[in-house]
Amino acid sequence: MSKPERRHDERTVATTVPAVNVSGGTVGVIGDHATVVMPRRSLSWPMVLGSAPRVASAFQPRTAIIEQIAPVAGTDASQHAAAWVLSGTGGVGKTQIAAGMFASSSADLRVWVNAESRESVLVSFAEAAIHLDLADVDGDPEQLAGLFLGFLAATNRAWLVVLDNIDAVPDLAGLWPPAGGHLIVTTRRRDAALSGAGRTVSDVGVFMEAEANNYLHERISPLLEDLPEDALTDSGELAEDLGRLPLALAQAAAVIIDQGITCTQYRTWFADRTHALDELFPTDADADGYAKTVATTWELAVTAADRINPTGLARPMAVLIAMLDPAGAPETVLTSQAACTYLSETTGTPVTGLMARKALRALHRLSLIDHDLGLGSAPAVRMHNLTGRAIQQTLSPEAITTAGRSVADGLLEIWPPIADNPLLAESLRSNTTALASTAPTGLWDSNGAHPLLFRSGQSLNEAGLIGPAIQYHQELYEEAKQRFGPDHPVTLNSQNNLACAYESAGKLEKAIPLHEQTLTDRKRVLGPDHPDTLGSQNDLACAYESSGKLEKAISLYEQTLTDRKRVLGPDHPHTLNSQNNLAYAYRAAGKLEKAILLYKKTLTDSQRILGPDHPDTLSSQNNLAYAYRAAGKLEKAIPLHEQTLTDRKRVLGPDHPHTLNSQNNLACAYESAGKLEKAISLYEQTLTDRKRVLGPDHPDTLGSQNDLACAYESSGKLEKAISLYEQTLTDRKRVLGPDHPHTLNSQNNLAYAYRAAGKLEKAILLYKKTLTDSQRILGPDHPDTLSSQNNLAYAYRAAGKLEKAIPLHEQTLTDRKRVLGPDHPHTLNSQNNLACAYESAGKLEKAISLYEQTLTDRKRVLGPDHPDTLGSQNDLACAYESSGKLEKAISLYEQTLTDRKRVLGPDHPHTLNSQNNLAYAYRAAGKLEKAILLFEQTLTNSQRVLGQDHPYTLGFRNNLASAYQAAGKPEQVTQLFEH
Repeated sequence: MSKPERRHDERTVATTVPAVNVSGGTVGVIGDHATVVMPRRSLSWPMVLGSAPRVASAFQPRTAIIEQIAPVAGTDASQHAAAWVLSGTGGVGKTQIAAGMFASSSADLRVWVNAESRESVLVSFAEAAIHLDLADVDGDPEQLAGLFLGFLAATNRAWLVVLDNIDAVPDLAGLWPPAGGHLIVTTRRRDAALSGAGRTVSDVGVFMEAEANNYLHERISPLLEDLPEDALTDSGELAEDLGRLPLALAQAAAVIIDQGITCTQYRTWFADRTHALDELFPTDADADGYAKTVATTWELAVTAADRINPTGLARPMAVLIAMLDPAGAPETVLTSQAACTYLSETTGTPVTGLMARKALRALHRLSLIDHDLGLGSAPAVRMHNLTGRAIQQTLSPEAITTAGRSVADGLLEIWPPIADNPLLAESLRSNTTALASTAPTGLWDSNGAHPLLFRSGQSLNEAGLIGPAIQYHQELYEEAKQRFGPDHPVTLNSQNNLACAYESAGKLEKAIPLHEQTLTDRKRVLGPDHPDTLGSQNDLACAYESSGKLEKAISLYEQTLTDRKRVLGPDHPHTLNSQNNLAYAYRAAGKLEKAILLYKKTLTDSQRILGPDHPDTLSSQNNLAYAYRAAGKLEKAIPLHEQTLTDRKRVLGPDHPHTLNSQNNLACAYESAGKLEKAISLYEQTLTDRKRVLGPDHPDTLGSQNDLACAYESSGKLEKAISLYEQTLTDRKRVLGPDHPHTLNSQNNLAYAYRAAGKLEKAILLYKKTLTDSQRILGPDHPDTLSSQNNLAYAYRAAGKLEKAIPLHEQTLTDRKRVLGPDHPHTLNSQNNLACAYESAGKLEKAISLYEQTLTDRKRVLGPDHPDTLGSQNDLACAYESSGKLEKAISLYEQTLTDRKRVLGPDHPHTLNSQNNLAYAYRAAGKLEKAILLFEQTLTNSQRVLGQDHPYTLGFRNNLASAYQAAGKPEQVTQLFEH
């Protein structure tokens, strides 16, 4: 609301007051005093002075910005704050916002000032003094400006002053309007001095999505009669193409109207980078009130930025940023050694990282870029896509190549070997993509491809983005083949990487032929001893292993290790990698002693050659611990997993993917040892950490979900297990696809949980589907397919469908002997499972014979203390018991219990199961007192270790109750169930 008009004349007041500092300057200084003046005659109010630009015909009120400075919606903004600074890059509409507020203000006095220089401000203030009749026309501009400021300080009329487009803050020294009225400043600068003396700084960005769409519709719709009827089709997409920059939208709309075209046609022009910006945004287009064009507006700012210390660095720094992703680039790319080298060579002056960062700040101060904390905790740099394009079009092809190569070097320089920050990795990939568009000649030349292209593809693999990784490597391979032909090393590298991407996606039918082709090609082109050829041998062996062709994998791994020792030497990192991979294949083939011996050697060699803290050394340590666990040597596995986790936390940090792997592996070891509470707690922590660090859809995160569900299942929490298995299956189908091996594994695990929960029909249906899918995707002889076959047979047996179970177990045993060999752990499992099926069918002689054979084989292959060997002892004792051979059964149960206490510990679930089985045999033999004592001990231990509601605990309680009943102690049965 305006103040009531004064009815008496306002005249000059003879009184003087001491000079005061107001909003950063002094008021009307004459000598040592400020003169407070009033008009010498009556004036007509309200008064508007200065030439404000017209408000755009499709003006957008920019509500979000207005609310920052005028929080009471629907009221005169000039009544709600003393001074606002609207800061932002050229073309974002700062002046239009000010013009809108200026036009809608009800202040008695409104003054619009072109503030590009001190001189222009003085002239405007002097003219205002004359219009207000504060002095005669021929006064000195400095003195007249002082009189005008004195009037603003003394008047009780509402006033609004707009200082539009301040170019240099020092120009306003002594000229800041005083407190008491309202001030709007527009500037592309972000100097700290702008925020002083009670001024509120608001950053003005591009239009919001709705504002951009509304602008185009309101600008073009009234003229649709003279335009194609589909003129506004793709208007939203056009707004996004132009980065929602108001100036660009205004000029684009003018071209659409002038040329009688559609938004879709304009988008096509814009996408064609052969069109210069002055064609897309011509100077003669009616840009709805904007005075400058997109093609020229950045030049004024970069010239000013170049004057800021360190002088001359802003322009070449802007060139580097223009090569990068408008959505943001890590600051460290632009302060890297590669960037500093470019800046040094461009300016002829040595440039340090600190100087480079100061150049960024200079560009930020002039609103050419946004320099903020935008990538996690890392500073980010953003430049509007049109500013970047304007800069690019000033450069020669040679200059673009040089800048592009420097940026590529910088991105590669800061890219960690394994990115443990997903946001950073995503930004680096996006910037690589942007660079390939803005400066392709910086990434490709006659000699080959920049290594950055391959690093970006590797990062997709690391992030678990399987589909995008295949597409990326396919496109890179086609590009290399087109540029260099099929036999160029770059083409062969791309071919190999594509094969690896197929393998990661579980598409082994595509991966293996491509690996084989690459190996053949490299042998022919590079020779059999070239490091890349040996790399192909290794990768092909890996693919054979993934497909279950373990003998072929082991043979090729052994050949590669021999070749690398001869060509590279026994201490080369690639040779150590071959040792590790061969050990892995031995473990997968069940050759655990050979695997452990080779893992030990690799660890010793790595410690000697690379040092104890090298990431590869820690990986060797982890792998040895894993092999100990596979061999049932938990007393060695757990301490080594714990040590590896401690070492990785210290060396790599708690959030590194390898550290999280160690955390997960330690949880697995705890689970194997029956320490379920510790296992579940660590699994839950790992899942939380992986979601935070890697994201909820990363394959490792989904692996953690699966492992936690397994632990819930082992602890008897079947509802939680099933729910989490179902979620993991859904997630893996969505992220990895229904045919990925991990997805098939989730199907299998969910079926297993259904079976454990007694949902046998659901289990059988899902096992059948998994077997059918595995046969189709992996082939009938893949180890995972044979596991699916085994599991379906097991489910048939659990459901009492022995006529289906026994033939399928027999078939699986035959297949595993043929594919994996008679001594493979999986083959021995099949042998044991078939014996179980015979036992269930009452074929006790066949069962006992096969159990005895399996026990003998497991002792020979796995050792007498392996958990599977102890499992065979238990199963054979069970069969002896079923056949009435109670003395033999009791003797073997007692031996198994002693062994399990020694190997697994007294609290392991398998140990508790042995106690229960022995007690059951005592009861069957009529030794009720011994049975009851052992049943009581088992129940007490199970309640303490597994909990009251664990299925084992409930089973042990029933067994004890049955023993009490048999001993004629009904009151103890009652007490047991009441308790």
